[in-house]
Amino acid sequence: MKELRHLNLSSAGFSGRIPHQLGNLSHLISLQLSSRYDYSLSAKNLWWLTSLPSLKYLDMSYVNLSMASRDWVPVINNSPSLIELRLQGSSLSYISPTLASVNFTSLGLLELSWNPFNSRIPNWIANISSLEFLDLMHTNSHGPVPYQFSQLPNLEVLGLGGGFDKLSANCSELLEGSWSRIKILELYLGHLYGEIPVSIGNMTSLESLLLSFDENTRGSIPRAITKLINLEILALLGYHMHAAIPDWLPELKNLRILVLHNCMLLGPIPATLLGGLSSLEYFDLSRNQLNGTIPTTLGQLSNLYWLDLSDNSLTGNVSETLFENLKNLNTLRLSSNPLVFNPHPDWAPPFQLSMIWLTSSHLGPRFPPWLRTQKYIQALDLSNSTISGIIPTWFWNLTSQLVALNLSNNNISGQLPNILKLQSQATIDLSRNNFSGSIPCILNGATILDLSNNQFSGQIPPNFTSTMHNLEIFSAKGNQISGIIPSSIEGMNSLTAFDLSQNNISGTIPSRLGNCVALEALDLSGNRLSRGIPRSLGLLRRLQTLHLSNNALSGKIPLPLNKCASLETLDLGYNDFSGHIPTWIGESFPALRILRLRSNMFTGSIPPQLFNLASLQFLDVAQNFLSGSIPQSFENLTAMKNEQKLSLFLTYGEMETTRYGKNFGLTETLYYMENMLVSMKGQMLEYTRTVSLVTCMDLSTNNLSGVIPEGLTSLLGLRVLNLSGNHLTGKIPDKIGKLTLLESLDFSKNQLSGTIPQSMSNLTFLSHLNLSYNKFSGKIPSGNQLQTLEDPSMYIGNNGLCGPPLANKCVSDKTSQGPMPVSGDVEKGEEEYEMRWLYSAMGPGFAVGFWSFCGILVLKKSWRIAYYRFFDEMKDRLFCNCGFTGC
Repeated sequence: MKELRHLNLSSAGFSGRIPHQLGNLSHLISLQLSSRYDYSLSAKNLWWLTSLPSLKYLDMSYVNLSMASRDWVPVINNSPSLIELRLQGSSLSYISPTLASVNFTSLGLLELSWNPFNSRIPNWIANISSLEFLDLMHTNSHGPVPYQFSQLPNLEVLGLGGGFDKLSANCSELLEGSWSRIKILELYLGHLYGEIPVSIGNMTSLESLLLSFDENTRGSIPRAITKLINLEILALLGYHMHAAIPDWLPELKNLRILVLHNCMLLGPIPATLLGGLSSLEYFDLSRNQLNGTIPTTLGQLSNLYWLDLSDNSLTGNVSETLFENLKNLNTLRLSSNPLVFNPHPDWAPPFQLSMIWLTSSHLGPRFPPWLRTQKYIQALDLSNSTISGIIPTWFWNLTSQLVALNLSNNNISGQLPNILKLQSQATIDLSRNNFSGSIPCILNGATILDLSNNQFSGQIPPNFTSTMHNLEIFSAKGNQISGIIPSSIEGMNSLTAFDLSQNNISGTIPSRLGNCVALEALDLSGNRLSRGIPRSLGLLRRLQTLHLSNNALSGKIPLPLNKCASLETLDLGYNDFSGHIPTWIGESFPALRILRLRSNMFTGSIPPQLFNLASLQFLDVAQNFLSGSIPQSFENLTAMKNEQKLSLFLTYGEMETTRYGKNFGLTETLYYMENMLVSMKGQMLEYTRTVSLVTCMDLSTNNLSGVIPEGLTSLLGLRVLNLSGNHLTGKIPDKIGKLTLLESLDFSKNQLSGTIPQSMSNLTFLSHLNLSYNKFSGKIPSGNQLQTLEDPSMYIGNNGLCGPPLANKCVSDKTSQGPMPVSGDVEKGEEEYEMRWLYSAMGPGFAVGFWSFCGILVLKKSWRIAYYRFFDEMKDRLFCNCGFTGC
C-alpha cells in the first residue's frame, strides 16, 4: 500500500512487535498505533520513522517503547513535519537533557504524560515556539519549572506535575509571564509556593486553572481573577487562605467547576455564593474549616453533578428539600461532618447517584431506606454512621454494580447472603461490625475484602478461592473462624496481603501458600496453627511482613526463608520454636526493621550478626533460654542510634489519582496496615500507624550474663530498653543519661551493683523505671523526671539504696538531735555502740520469732496442712504462668 496516507490501527487488538516495514509507507501523513492501556504492542526502536518524511500526526500512546527510550528524541528531531506527537504512557525512561538544534519547529501538540523520565524538564521543550499543547503530567520530573513556558507565544494548554513529580516554582514569578494565549493551565506540582499575583487578571483567554500548592503556602485570591470572563474551571488545592470564602466569587458567571480543597477556609458557606453560581456542575469545598449549616440555595444548582463538602465542621439537619431540584446529581460527598441526614422513610430522591460518601455522619439507627430508589450505585461509603440492626434484603439486590462498598465501624448485625454479587474489581469493607454466620461466596471475585473484627464463624468455604482470582487484600482478622486454611489458596495469584489473625484456625500452614508469589504481607498470628514453617515460604520473594506469633508452631526457622530478602517485619513470638537463632537473619534481611522472637525456646547466644542490621529498630528476644553476654558491637544499628521522626508504616492497597476538568476522578485508598505489640511501661501496647516511630530492645527473661556494654549508650534513638530477668553483673554505664528519648527502662532482677548514675536524671521522657531486685547501693539520684517517679517498688530488693522515694534516709541526710560530733573518732564510737546493741538484740529476736511460728505448725495440724497446701498452689501457679521460660 505504497500510496497510503492515513493508517489507524489504534485499539484494534493487535499485539507483539510493531513491524519496521511500516517505514516503507513513505507517503504517510498520520499514523495511529495506540494500545489499549495494556502495552500489548511494543517497538524495539523507532528509526524506521525517519523514512516517513511527510508524517504530521503520530500516536503511539501506551505502546511499550522502553527499548527505544534512548533514540526517540533523535528520531523525532529528524521528523520536521510533525505537528502532533502523542506518546502518553509509553514506558519511556529517558529524555535528552539537551539538543544541539530543534528541527521539529512545526510541532503544535506534545503529549508525554505518564512516562517515568525521573529527570528535569529539558529547556529545549520550552524553546519550541510552535507549541500549542504540552502535557508532562506524571513524568516523575523534578527541579524548577522553566520560566520560558510563560513566554511561549502559541501555548494554549499546559499540564505539569502529579504523581511523584517534585517540580518546584514560585507562583508569583511564574504567573507574571505573558501567557498570551493560555486557555488551560494545570500545575499539580510538588512544591508550588508564593501568592497568586494580581497579574493573573491579564490571562484573558484562560478557561481552566488548576494550582496545587505546597502545604506551607499561605495567600489570598486576588479579585483581579474576576476579569477572567471565560473561566470555567477554578481549582486551588492546598492554598491556605485562613479566611472566609470570598464574597465576589459569584462574579465568575461561567464557572462550571469550583474546587477549593484544603484551603483553610473559615466560617459558613455564604448563601449568595451558590445563588450566583447557577452554572456549577462540580462543587468541592472539602477539607476546610467551614461551619454552620448547608445553605438552602444549594438547591438552586440544577446542573450540579458533583457535590463534595466532606471534612469540615458543618452541622444541622440535612433536609430532603435541599435536593429537590438536583436532578443531575451523580456524586454526593458529605463525609466527616456532624450532619444529621435522616429524611422521611418514604422519600424518593429526584436523582440517581453513582457515588455516595456519607462516612462519619448521623444516618442511623435504621439502614437508609431511600437507597432503595438508587439503581446505579457504583461506590457507597456509610462507614461510622451510627447504623445498627440488620441490613434489609432489598439492599443486596442493588450490589451487582458496586465497585466499592464500605459499611465499616457501625453496629450492623445479621448474616450476609450466601452468594454476594459485585463487580469483579470491587473493594468491600465490612469490618468492625457484628456480622455473624459464615463467609459468603462472592461471585466475580473482588480486589479487596475486609471482614475483620466481626463474629463470622465456621470454616473458610472450599470454593472461596475459586472466584477470587483477582483478590489482592483479604482480612478476616478478629473473628471466630475455625478449620484449616484451604490449600486452594495457591490459585490466588494476585494476593498481596493475607490476614487471618486472631481466629481459631488450626492445622498447619499450607505449603502451597508459597505459590502466592505476589504476597507482601502475611499475618496468621493468634491462631492454633501447629508444626513448623513450610520451606516453601522461601518462594515469597516479595514478602515484607510476616506475623506468625501466638500459635503452637515448633521446630527451627527454615533456612529457605532467607530468600525473602525484602522482609521488613519478622514476628514469630509466643510459639515453641527451638534451636539457635539463625545467624543468617542478620545477613539476609538488609531492610529488616522489626524482629520479634519473644517467648519461644531458643537457646545459645544472641548472634552478633543481628547487630549489623542498619534498619533494625525493634528487637525483642525476651523470654527464651538465651545465654552468654550481650554483643558488644552497636555501631551498625543506625535506626536505633537516631530518633525516628517519620511515620513510614507498611501499607498495601490501591490508589486512584484525582484529575479535575474533563475527567471527574476520585482519590481513595484501602490498605492492610502494619501492627506490633510492644512490651512497654510494664504492659503490652499495640502500635499501628506509629509503629515506625518505636525503637525498642528487649532482651529480658533469659540467662544472659556479663556486664551491660558501654556501647549500648550510643543507641540514642531508643525509647524502650529492657534487660530484666537475667544474670547481668557490674554497674549501670555512667553514660546511660545519653539515651534521652527513653520512655521505659527496666534493669530489674539481675545482679547489678554499685550506685545508680546521676546521669539518669537526664532521661526527661522516662515514665517507667524498674531497678528492683539487684545489689545497688548509695543514694538514689534526684532531679528532673526522676522526681515524678515516686513508686518505691521500682527500687525494692536493693537493701543498700537510700533516699526518696524510699523511707530509709541516707546517713548524710539525718538531722542531729544534739551537738554535732567534734571529731571523726566520736562519730565512729557512736556507730560501734549502735551496732553492738543491734547484734545483741538479733539473737533473741530470731529465736522468739522462729519458735513462735514453727511451734504453732508443730502443735496445730490444720494450720500445718493449710501452710503446705499454700506452697503447692504457689508452685503450680508459677509453673504454669512462666511457661518454662525460667522467670
